[in-house]
Amino acid sequence: MSLKYFDSKPQNLIALFYVFSLITLQGFGGVITVMQRTLVDQRKWFSQTEFLEMFTLSQVLPGPNVCNLALMIGDRFFGAKGAVVAMMGMLVLPLGVILVLASSYDQVAVGSPLAGMIKGMSVVAVGMTLGTGLRLLSGIQTDIVGRLVPMFVIAVVLYAVGYLRLSVAWAVFGCGAVSYLWARHCLQSRLAKRKAHQ
Repeated sequence: MSLKYFDSKPQNLIALFYVFSLITLQGFGGVITVMQRTLVDQRKWFSQTEFLEMFTLSQVLPGPNVCNLALMIGDRFFGAKGAVVAMMGMLVLPLGVILVLASSYDQVAVGSPLAGMIKGMSVVAVGMTLGTGLRLLSGIQTDIVGRLVPMFVIAVVLYAVGYLRLSVAWAVFGCGAVSYLWARHCLQSRLAKRKAHQ
């Protein structure tokens, strides 16, 4: 994975903690959308392609993908200390909010207007996830793998997971293996062409 640091990056561990705390407190319906917008668009710590590379790796690793991503980002900037601080930023303040909400869940769960609002937020969560997916499309390096194959793989994953209800693990390992082999083939072809021209 090639990471080129931008001029804008966290100055210290406090700044890293602050940014990740801010991300999680805005993460209604999913943190990855806010994380992408904050780290790529606003703070410019990473390019879209770099963020997509890290996000891809965090998806494949076991555990929650946003926690994996926070650990990787913290480690990139400040090593093991940064990884711990980024994870604390992801967990400390939201944990407090969740504990307060959980303690009052019985009053909210039945017959409250707030219960209807919570159910309605599921639509927002789906929309935010789709929006993030569309934004991340721009990070796919089509100059290497072409445009048709990535679109085909995306369609297959959506069909397999969304319609056929297959396990996400099958989609990751099945379609991931096909994508890996295709990208490897494309890179080898490109290298062979360069050697032939030299």
